[in-house]
Amino acid sequence: MLNKSLFLNLKLMSAYNVLVAEITCPNCGKKSDVHIQYKYGNAAQLKYKIGDTITWGGNDIGSPALTNVKANGFGESTICPSCNEDKMPEEYDIFIKNTIITGVAPMEKDEYLAENVTYIDLNK
Repeated sequence: MLNKSLFLNLKLMSAYNVLVAEITCPNCGKKSDVHIQYKYGNAAQLKYKIGDTITWGGNDIGSPALTNVKANGFGESTICPSCNEDKMPEEYDIFIKNTIITGVAPMEKDEYLAENVTYIDLNK
């Protein structure tokens, strides 16, 4: 079985996209832009923000036919730029509906590792 830290390192080393999202620090309560790596759509180091439409037609991971997806995201840093504490979440759920990024939240439950996937079809 693949251990979690090796799994995270493998995911961060290959092709991915980046969601830039405003996240609230659980320590100081201030909001800052966080870069979150994830693998869904044309994984070609493209940058997105909430409300953007996922690009397809290249190094595709997933399918544009899926209408309700959450993708596993990894913050590029856990250090808050405001309070300089290591308190920012490490992993996130990125929510995608009809190929549009609709939201992001700190991951509550890691369902990805058990399934060995980078995204989950929420319609299943």
